[in-house]
Amino acid sequence: MTTNLRVGERPVEYSTRSVRTLRPESLGGWTVKRYAVSSLRDAPPSEVLDFARLGVRMSLPEPCADVPAHAFSVVHEDEDGCYVVVGWWSRNRLILHTRTWIAGWDNLTAPVEAPAHATACIWEMAAMAHERDAWVRHVVRPERPDHAAYLSSSIQGEY
Repeated sequence: MTTNLRVGERPVEYSTRSVRTLRPESLGGWTVKRYAVSSLRDAPPSEVLDFARLGVRMSLPEPCADVPAHAFSVVHEDEDGCYVVVGWWSRNRLILHTRTWIAGWDNLTAPVEAPAHATACIWEMAAMAHERDAWVRHVVRPERPDHAAYLSSSIQGEY
């Protein structure tokens, strides 16, 4: 399946966009922190959230039994379609794995992987940067990881 979206080719003039934290969800044994970015509105509609869940399900591997399974997603709605970045941490807690999915507004139920290994845009990266810092602060640096603190750490605002 293909999409007509051309990642990184459409001219876009920078202006701040709404980055919102959504309630975490459990999917496939993972706890997924969720963010929404929009150039259209403050909160995405249910079909956009369903698109993000589908991208998460298509991305995450089976969780390891002896390691807490934490991931995050950043769904981004723009005038040309939707994007979702899914990130999860390796078993050793130091490597971030990502997959990025896209879909046009005419078919949010059939995401395709972003072409040319595209990862994230500058707005999605605001949430990703926060996730990196929260992961280091609450999970990697402490002698005992504080997973609850990591899961409760989030950002929200205009970026």
